[in-house]
Amino acid sequence: MTLRLAQDVEPFSNRIPDMPTLPLRAAALASLLPLAFTLGAAAADLPTRKGAPAAPAPAASVCTESEGIPTDAFGFTTGSDVAEQGSFGPSLTYGGAFGTRTGRSNGHGATLQGSFGLVPCLELGPYLQGAFTDARADGVSADSRAYGAGIEMKYRLLGRDVHGFGVTAVIDPSWSRTDPKTGGQFNSYNTGLRLFIDKTLVPGKLYAALNLSHDLTWTGPSPYGRSSTLTIAGALAWQLVENVYLSGELRHQRRYDTLGFSKEAGYATYAGPGLYWQATKQLALSAAYNVQVAGKAKGQPGDLDLTNFSQHLVKVKAAYSF
Repeated sequence: MTLRLAQDVEPFSNRIPDMPTLPLRAAALASLLPLAFTLGAAAADLPTRKGAPAAPAPAASVCTESEGIPTDAFGFTTGSDVAEQGSFGPSLTYGGAFGTRTGRSNGHGATLQGSFGLVPCLELGPYLQGAFTDARADGVSADSRAYGAGIEMKYRLLGRDVHGFGVTAVIDPSWSRTDPKTGGQFNSYNTGLRLFIDKTLVPGKLYAALNLSHDLTWTGPSPYGRSSTLTIAGALAWQLVENVYLSGELRHQRRYDTLGFSKEAGYATYAGPGLYWQATKQLALSAAYNVQVAGKAKGQPGDLDLTNFSQHLVKVKAAYSF
């Protein structure tokens, strides 16, 4: 089960960027490639008979790999592998976001997701989310509660065995409702467009991943405000011992007050470590931490953007496969 907020983690950060409404609201606001084998039989009692010809090797597929890379081995960054056809796995992810310019802002979110291997190369991941923010600005409480749902749809485009690196395209539409303590309940509709890319650098030891993501968000009631968040993330994962991976990543995010790339509101760069443990054949546990190391909010003082983004992000995830 998944503790997330990746695509993206502020609660709903990977899926639902912060909503630009109300001054206080701003504060409230994660298989095997078939091996070729031969069939040969030489009859000892028939020395003149040749052995049967070897069966041709099965065609390589982009959907399976000779060496799998855990998708959660890179921290907040995600690998390109998808669920095998017919498989199912639930996950639970916690996402924490802490730190703001003034006052207090502590966000906590949880995501419960099920991942299905529907057909070769295609994985569907419907999920439910809940979050709350303990915030205070200018001496006034700015707490809020939120809940929502969505579905992550992943399709494998390229495979590492066939093309040298894996590429998966993702569409992630979601909806959430936020209840600020100060009043003014509002809805948010988010569509995440993502590319997950990874590559084996040293078989059995070192792996790399790159994520490109653009989240488009509509916030209402009408007239709906529009915003978007661009994320570029890179990570390395090293298999320390069997089933244990250590990772380091760098992520850059930019927030816009439009669905495109105009009217930039601010940017933030994060760095941090991650840990992944395949505890059993079915159970995997992972954790990651990011801290904002650089950033700038438009029209705000300081070297960090603590208006649109949080200073510290935490993710803890438990996933089980059947």
